[in-house]
Amino acid sequence: MNYSIHRRLLILLLIAICGVWSVVSWRIYIHTQYEVKELFDANLAQSAQILLSLIQHEIEEESLTGAKQKIVVEQSLFGHQYEHQLAFLVRNSDGHILIRSASTPLFPQLPSFSNYWAEDGYLWRVFTRQADEFIIQTAERHNIRDDLISKIMFSIILVLLITLPLLAVLIWISISQSLKPLQAVANQIATRTPNQLQTLELKKIPIEIRVLTQAINELFKRLNKAFENERRFTADAAHELRTPLAGLKTQTQVAQRAIDTQQREQALEQILIAVDRTSHLVTQLLSLARVDATTTLVTAPVDMLVVIKEIISELTPQALEKDIDLGLEDTAKSYIISADRISISMMLCNLVDNAIRYTPKGGEVTICLSNIIANQLTVMIKDTGPGIPLKQQKHVFERFYRGDNHNIPGSGLGLSIAQTVAIIHNIEIQLLDGDNRTGLCIRIDMVKLYD
Repeated sequence: MNYSIHRRLLILLLIAICGVWSVVSWRIYIHTQYEVKELFDANLAQSAQILLSLIQHEIEEESLTGAKQKIVVEQSLFGHQYEHQLAFLVRNSDGHILIRSASTPLFPQLPSFSNYWAEDGYLWRVFTRQADEFIIQTAERHNIRDDLISKIMFSIILVLLITLPLLAVLIWISISQSLKPLQAVANQIATRTPNQLQTLELKKIPIEIRVLTQAINELFKRLNKAFENERRFTADAAHELRTPLAGLKTQTQVAQRAIDTQQREQALEQILIAVDRTSHLVTQLLSLARVDATTTLVTAPVDMLVVIKEIISELTPQALEKDIDLGLEDTAKSYIISADRISISMMLCNLVDNAIRYTPKGGEVTICLSNIIANQLTVMIKDTGPGIPLKQQKHVFERFYRGDNHNIPGSGLGLSIAQTVAIIHNIEIQLLDGDNRTGLCIRIDMVKLYD
């Protein structure tokens, strides 16, 4: 199911903000409740102290001396809304009430700070102070505190609710601005043609999507390489197949016009040779296309002794046609490497095939396996052919390069295929002089996987 990153971010951010606000509001409520309690309790204690001071002043003037009860009831026409919710009461040491506000219930003697359900049905917060001759009680209804806390929390929540839509708009605008580079990259890719595979510019790309952009650039590079290989393969195939096909046509025409049997047989023999060369060229071109198309190397344990024996078995008929001694010298103790079996077999097969092609009749081609270097399998392919001059060695791995050996059948692709496979496997192919400085020795060092 498709979804919008824009909308998803907005919803997640609003949920996160609302969650944080809920926690913060709860903490504010708890803290406000505590602070209001402390403040009002302090006011009750302060009121009791003021009341005690006034009573002591009255005692000094002896207005309360010997008094048993005096109830003070004062009703203000324009009093405060909380006036009837506040109370005070003064008793003497005998428990007789001396002074009491009109709204004061008859509180019993309580600990210093106490909650008391009075007969009027309200919960009161009562502060009791014991003086030498008096018991002073100041009190207030709990709903005063609850009303104050409710008003504070209502104000806070109202502000949060008012700012939430504004915050949502600001988040929406911010997300839109932040996602513009992503949209720009998408537009840049969408407007490209199949031939526009140049990489994207990373200078103005945000860090968050740089990894994605780099991955797209790598894809463009692989696609560009694939298209380039396809174009090169098409051009190479068209160029290289034109000559043998033209030769086939010519020899076929010669066979059609031949008057005697010998001339016809010679023409047919040339046709067979041309077909063999063309078949070999097509095989090499297809092998080269397969190697060029390899972008990721899938490796597995490969027993190189088995691979070499298969190559020898496959190329023995070709060697026997030229009376070439194709042999194996094995001094290695470990043969298992990590490689792609098909491509590594193709590489070695092309190298041995080249050695057979360029070795004259009655010569020798020897494949040597050894562990010259620890943790490495070394493969050497030695022949008694003409070798490769030093000035030509840097060109022999180029496609269709054949040096001075145009009289020998071949396509000039064998070493190029081998070099491509070696590069993929991070292997170096070394060209050395053969034994007694005759022929050619190709050395390949492969890292072992197992003993």
